Amino acid sequence: MALFNRLVIILLALVVLVTASAVLLTTLGVLDPAQLALAGPWFVDRLVPFTQLDATNRSLTLGLCLALIVLALLLLFLEMRPGPRGARQITLKQDALGRVTVTLDEVRQLADREAGQVPGVTSARSHVETEPPGLSIACRVSVDPAGSIPDMTDELRERLKAAVEHHVGLAVTQVSVDAQVPPMATNRRRRRVA
Repeated sequence: MALFNRLVIILLALVVLVTASAVLLTTLGVLDPAQLALAGPWFVDRLVPFTQLDATNRSLTLGLCLALIVLALLLLFLEMRPGPRGARQITLKQDALGRVTVTLDEVRQLADREAGQVPGVTSARSHVETEPPGLSIACRVSVDPAGSIPDMTDELRERLKAAVEHHVGLAVTQVSVDAQVPPMATNRRRRRVA
């Protein structure tokens, strides 16, 4: 149904674009209605009055035609651009009963949630990619500067690998962690110079 609706809107936008352009060119005197004989006598007869407009009606017609042309071009642009891509999915299992899939975004959310459970991690943002033998996870985390970053990242890598493999059932071949320590807030007050 969506494809049919898009085709109808594209067709209507083209009709409006052609009609408004013909009226605009006829009103400006660039095109004589007789030159549009291929469009049919009915259409040519409708264009003849636009060759004899007074100044007020001519300005109004030109403004309306330009607005319709811009609107039609905008509709054409919006309808011709490709639709949103679906979420990238990976197949976990496929057998006689059917197929089991999960999106990479859901795996990323799982990794983010699991990374947030590691003590000392204040925020996490993961990126998951498929590789021929399994999954690759790159995780960027902000950590508490009071903790041991090597210990924290080791635990984080182990937990991410175990959680994703347990929930998804695919091997995790690589877990990369980019740990960032947020700048510490200073409590010292600046001295005022008198």
